[in-house]
Amino acid sequence: MKKLLIIAIVLFGMSPLLKAQMLNLNYQISVPLGDLSDFTDKASFRGMDIEYHKFMTDRFSMGLAVGWNVFYQDENHATGNFHFKGNDNLYTMTGNQYRYVNTVPIMAIGRYFLTDGTSAVQPFLGLGAGARWTEKRLEVGQYSSTLSRWQFTFAPEVGMLVPFNDQIGLNVAARYSYGTKASHGRIPEFQSVTFSVGLVFMGNNNNSNE
Repeated sequence: MKKLLIIAIVLFGMSPLLKAQMLNLNYQISVPLGDLSDFTDKASFRGMDIEYHKFMTDRFSMGLAVGWNVFYQDENHATGNFHFKGNDNLYTMTGNQYRYVNTVPIMAIGRYFLTDGTSAVQPFLGLGAGARWTEKRLEVGQYSSTLSRWQFTFAPEVGMLVPFNDQIGLNVAARYSYGTKASHGRIPEFQSVTFSVGLVFMGNNNNSNE
């Protein structure tokens, strides 16, 4: 939390220099779907992302987002399949399981704003595409099975920007994320719905006509 506060202070100090640009710092809650929910069906309350956006026109922006989400589930007396390093055999073990999925998406994002920069509420539609690093870990007692791979990912989103003044505002968004299978299917398709809320640091007239 201290690191995030330091980042926010630095970004706020930079905001006068960000004309036609925005920096977002978001807290995220993610709900797993599909194959991901078969492994861990609990919502993740440990998530964040940092986004940079530059307006190409008065209503269209391009940017980059880097995030981090952790999914966790505790299963009592469950059965799981394990691969051990240096051995291609598959072992089945039963016991108390601890399941983790760590994922770091890195995406280019395009956004179209439905109103101009003079509106009190500025809704937008967006689409992100890129890659995500995903680590899937299963622990039973002293044994663990870990797989980590890169996945191609894309993420449509809908949200709104609520400016407080010319330099700072509120971002609220919902994003559906999809990642392709990896490691011959041992890392499943990644699907989740992520809800974001955070601060936006921007230059004057970030998406209004000059």
